[in-house]
Amino acid sequence: MINFDVMEEYTKFLFSGQQEGERVISTIKPHKITLIFGYIKVVSVSVLSLICFIFLRNISNIFVFIGILISILVLIGGILICNSLFSKKIIYITDRRIIRFDPSNIFVVNSRSLTWENVLKVKTFATNFVFRMMNVGNVIVHSKTTISGDNTLKQVLIGNDDIILKNIYFYRDLGNYIDKILYLYSNDKSGFQTVKPFVGKKFGQRY
Repeated sequence: MINFDVMEEYTKFLFSGQQEGERVISTIKPHKITLIFGYIKVVSVSVLSLICFIFLRNISNIFVFIGILISILVLIGGILICNSLFSKKIIYITDRRIIRFDPSNIFVVNSRSLTWENVLKVKTFATNFVFRMMNVGNVIVHSKTTISGDNTLKQVLIGNDDIILKNIYFYRDLGNYIDKILYLYSNDKSGFQTVKPFVGKKFGQRY
């Protein structure tokens, strides 16, 4: 049985560039492991900065104070930047297309979209064994323009028009979910209108 209350909730999401009458089916965020890795990098830079200034204490003890101050600023500023960038990374799956928002810095957010009629196929893969064990991986949504009569393009893993969704929890399930959307979009538009939102949980715990 379709939970229409859940479906109605997802139609209320708005994003920059959303078309009139475009219905959002799902919103997807990268796994928080990417945020944790960002924190680790910030802490590493902060500690390294402090160590560098401590080495200068033979010149003057003031460098130790400066090092502590800079390391604290780097730590606080880095964490705020990591949080800001992570909050802006989001993927929308709508009844017309898939669109990814990915910030290049705290001021600029880039967007890539691909309509369902222009999607050829979907691939999933994990970047390493640890991520595979955690069920975290990438989803590539291939555009029809990537695979053409040009033999050189056939050898390209990711084309310019493709969309890659990085560090997705239950990435294989998301790949299957998008495959289902592609099938319904092409073969059963009535069923397409009642697709449930994607939920990154184990089978049996999603609804």
